[in-house]
Amino acid sequence: MNRTGVIFCTLSLVVALFFAWGLYPFAAMAPEKLAAWTVAAEPEDLPDINLGEFGTVSVSDLMGYYIENPPVAATPGAAPIRPVRFQGC
Repeated sequence: MNRTGVIFCTLSLVVALFFAWGLYPFAAMAPEKLAAWTVAAEPEDLPDINLGEFGTVSVSDLMGYYIENPPVAATPGAAPIRPVRFQGC
């Protein structure tokens, strides 16, 4: 590499590190918020989910249904288990 290329690469790295150092406080999460997000929420505390034509369903009901009826992996070349309905505009 010639001298101009080395200077350009060095200055580019310095500028990038300066911007990362200067903008990090705006992107960093507060320690209190991070600590609150690491604790799992109880399913009863989560709001109900609106499933459109099925109505609103609680998260615990969805989890129970998923446990009782796990998704089945389709074999290659087989028809889909449920036809997909496209409801466009």
